[in-house]
Amino acid sequence: MALNLYQLKAFFTVARTRSYTEAAGKLFLTQPAVSHAVAKLGRSVADPLFKRAPNGMSLTETGQILYKACETVFCELEKAEERVAAVRNKSLGVIRLGATVEFGTTFLVKYMKRFMNANPGIHVDFQFRHELLAPLMRDDLDVIIDCGDHKAEGLEKLPLFREEYVVIASPEFLSEHRIKAPADLSVCKVLSMDKGGRWWGNLMNALPQSARPELKNITEMNHIRGIITAATEGIGAGFVPKYCVLKELKARTLVNVFPGLKLLEDNFYIYQKTWKAGLERHRRLAAYLKNLKTAGLRLFKG
Repeated sequence: MALNLYQLKAFFTVARTRSYTEAAGKLFLTQPAVSHAVAKLGRSVADPLFKRAPNGMSLTETGQILYKACETVFCELEKAEERVAAVRNKSLGVIRLGATVEFGTTFLVKYMKRFMNANPGIHVDFQFRHELLAPLMRDDLDVIIDCGDHKAEGLEKLPLFREEYVVIASPEFLSEHRIKAPADLSVCKVLSMDKGGRWWGNLMNALPQSARPELKNITEMNHIRGIITAATEGIGAGFVPKYCVLKELKARTLVNVFPGLKLLEDNFYIYQKTWKAGLERHRRLAAYLKNLKTAGLRLFKG
């Protein structure tokens, strides 16, 4: 059995994307060329590499063995490319970095300039979206920063930040509705990412049952920045990550309604494919992110 590197690359790309058409686009080949290369590899090992599955296709046992081997081989080749590039003072490659919309646009971009200046050989592209895991798993993204608790085979998860929340309102709204305690939210309009008020869960779950407000007047708004603007205009009280409103709190256009109340926090994690975690450009990015310090986000200590 002679394994051909070109065929293995075609197979590996199809296995990651679960699509011959997508694989062809990534490899800059025609779909028939990719299909032919994978078929020829299957004949070389005298066993099918893919089988039909409810969601399209999945790997056979032989396919899984080859896939694991490909992860090792192509990761080592990428590491070698990085080392050769470093010797020649050339680019270490590209990182396609994904993050949730508000975190990415409000925080991440603001703090990435220092990393990019310190690492001119690493090119960073950004994607800000709500769904991050799927594009990571099909290698449309290399690294994602997300507060979802994702579990998938071959995925590395690194704790990053604890995300603090705050209840916000304009000074005028606060004075008009005389909000002194969480229970007072029962009689005023609140802004939420969902109509059922689940968005306010980190406030509710921080309170004893008897002290929880009954959110009767909810205005649904499916974007954090919209909630912030609406709160600033006095439309209602909002509940948002603290890092999003540092400027507004400092300028007093918004007020932290319950500054002494300890709210529950969410956790941000760095996710990447395990086989990519050893790449120099990935190691540098992870180390940089894990040492960032800013108000509204606390480094994860356990």
